[in-house]
Amino acid sequence: MAKSSSVARLEQKIKRLHTLIDVNSLISSSLNLDQILENVMTISKQVMNADASSLMLIDEKTSELVYQVALGSVGEKLKQEFRLKMGQGIAGTVAQEGQPLLIADVYTHPKFFRGHDEATGYRTRSMIAVPLKVRDRITGIAQVINRLDGEVFDEDDLELFIALCSMAAIAIENAKMHRSLMERQRLVKDMEFARTVQESFLPQHAPKVVNYTFSSHYTPAQEVGGDFYDFIPLDAARTGIVIGDVSGKGVPAALYMAKLGSDLRTLAFTEKNPAAAMGRLNDLLVERSRRGMFATLLYLELDSGTDRISMANAGHLPPLIRRAGGTVEKVSGTGGAPLGILKGMQFGQDTTALAPGDIVVLYTDGIVEAMNAREELYGFDRLEDVVRTGPAEPDALRAAIIAGVNRFTGLSQQHDDMTLVCFGTLQER
Repeated sequence: MAKSSSVARLEQKIKRLHTLIDVNSLISSSLNLDQILENVMTISKQVMNADASSLMLIDEKTSELVYQVALGSVGEKLKQEFRLKMGQGIAGTVAQEGQPLLIADVYTHPKFFRGHDEATGYRTRSMIAVPLKVRDRITGIAQVINRLDGEVFDEDDLELFIALCSMAAIAIENAKMHRSLMERQRLVKDMEFARTVQESFLPQHAPKVVNYTFSSHYTPAQEVGGDFYDFIPLDAARTGIVIGDVSGKGVPAALYMAKLGSDLRTLAFTEKNPAAAMGRLNDLLVERSRRGMFATLLYLELDSGTDRISMANAGHLPPLIRRAGGTVEKVSGTGGAPLGILKGMQFGQDTTALAPGDIVVLYTDGIVEAMNAREELYGFDRLEDVVRTGPAEPDALRAAIIAGVNRFTGLSQQHDDMTLVCFGTLQER
C-alpha cells in the first residue's frame, strides 16, 4: 500500500509537471498583456479545479489592487465595483507582505474582507492567494477560490499554484515591457509625424520686400511643440508676418497649428485688416477646436510703401523694436486673449511707423523661458539687452540672440520650441 501511495503521488507530480509545461507554453505564446492575463486565470481555474479565479495588479499611481481578470459567477461585478488598498483583505495582505496564503475557511481568517461576499451574494470558503513577483518586486496577486469538488485546497494545490504564478509573473512582465516598447515606438512615430507637419508649414525662404530684409530661426524641442511662423505676400506693398504658439505637444498641437495657419492665410486676404482677421480666426477655432486647445498669435501687416506695421495680438509676447538710434521699444499695444477660448472676442489693432535702420523682433516663449542648469530663465531683460547692443542688421541680430540663449543654457535640455523672426528697414535706400 505504501508503495502504491508513493507511486500515485509520483504520478500526480509528473502529471502536474506536464501541466506546468503546457501552461508555460500557452502563457508564453503571446505578448498581448490582456490576452496573457485572461489565459493565466482561465488556466488557473481549470488546473486548480476552482469555482472562481481572479488576478489583480497594483496601480502604481494609487498603490491599490485593481481587478484585471475575475472569472466566476460574480467576476464582472468585482471588476467594476471593487479595488483593494494594500493590506486590506487577504489579497491586500498578500500583496503587502509578499507571502502566499492557503486558507481552508476564509471566514475564520482575521484579514478576510467580507464586503465582496456581502455585495455579490457569493460565499467564499477555501482560498489560495499568491503574490506575483518579478525579481522580488510584487506587481500583483492571483487567487483561486472554492474547489469544485467541495474539498478545501491543500499544500499540493498551493505548491502547484505558486509554480504557475511564478511563470505567469514573468510572462506578464514581458508583456508589460512589450506594451511599453510599442507605446514608445508609437510616440516616436507620432513625434516624427508631428515634426514633419510642423516643419512643412514653416516658410522655406525669406520674403523679398523692397527696402526690407528678413531673418528667421526655428529650433524644435525634443518634444514637438506648437511654435510656428509665416510670411504671407498680400500684394506688391503689403506682407503679412505671423508668429504663434499652440498649446500642447505632439500630433494634436501640430495638426491644430496646421489648420490655424491655413485658415489665417485665407483670412489675411478676405478680411480688411489684422484685427478683423484675428476675430474671424478666433471664432473658427472656437467652433471646431478640441477642448483645452488654444493658441497665442501675433499677426502683423507690413506696408513697405508707407513703412508702417499694423498689428493684432492674441495673447502673444509683445514684439520689440530696436530703433536706429539704439533704443528698444516693447510694443504692448491693446492686445487680446489667446485664440480658441471664447467666441465673439474683439481684437484691437496698433499701427507703428518704422524708420530706416529699425529692426522688429518677434519671438516665442521658448526664447525667454530657456533654462540653464541652475533652472534660471533667460528672461526678457537678457533678450532686450542683446536687442539693444547687438548688430544693427536683422540676420546678424537674429544670430546674436540665438548665440546668447545658447551660451546661457549650455548643455541643458530645452522642453519648448524656440522661434525668432527679425525684420527691418535698410539704413540706406
